[in-house]
Amino acid sequence: MTGCLALADTSDPVAFESNWSTDTGSSSRAVTDGGRWKNYWEFNNGTGVRLLSVVPGGPGGRNALRVLQRGPHFAAALQQDRVVPASTDFFVRFYMRNDDTSSTGDHVVTVDIYKYGNLTFMRKWAVRDGWRFEISLYGCGTTYPLAHWGPDLTLRLGAWYRFEYHIDFVDATHVQVHVRVFDASGTQIAGDGDFQQQAWGQALWNGRSDWTLKSYYAAGYSLCVEPDALRKFGMGNNGQKDASDTGLPWYFAGVQIRTDWWPQP
Repeated sequence: MTGCLALADTSDPVAFESNWSTDTGSSSRAVTDGGRWKNYWEFNNGTGVRLLSVVPGGPGGRNALRVLQRGPHFAAALQQDRVVPASTDFFVRFYMRNDDTSSTGDHVVTVDIYKYGNLTFMRKWAVRDGWRFEISLYGCGTTYPLAHWGPDLTLRLGAWYRFEYHIDFVDATHVQVHVRVFDASGTQIAGDGDFQQQAWGQALWNGRSDWTLKSYYAAGYSLCVEPDALRKFGMGNNGQKDASDTGLPWYFAGVQIRTDWWPQP
């Protein structure tokens, strides 16, 4: 709750963590980090193409989960269930590097992968000089232009970034999601004030077309979610319709979910 975190019933504030330190390669043991991830799915139309593997070279000497872009209908995901109790505040950190040049928006880090509209942490797409992303919340109803929020920021292909999120339950079914983005040097490059509404400067809502997450929350607003969906956490490749089969990867590393405070680097 705002100003008072609802903590999980555990003495350990780290609810989940994965550094893919178990092994490298494409085995199930490597991809699930020795079973830390309880669910692992690959949907490859019977072709035998493996979309997920673990490679060295992540930030801080970590391994990284490598995810391939093979266009529509080629999907793979890891998902952890029951990470935190329902309607409980929590914090998420992961590192991400994108080399993929597909221009279609892929929702690649979500809560429950089948109910991703409740909260998509990372919907990414390539642009001419790099890539961009936004968060999305429309799972239990929303009003245009408030479903998607993103910074006016182009990130570099081939570079690591750190993404941090605070999911703050203001009541049992409404959240304020606070976001911080850091570059490879540890410098913060985006926060709530940089995450803009859809159709910035064009689409009016409540008399304004320049809402940011910061101003939206300051006005006392929040976003509706299905609490049970937010107990889960998933990442991978959703096989987005119209995605290009670039054969290029993106990477995740250093995942941590906790219930007390922003994870440290």
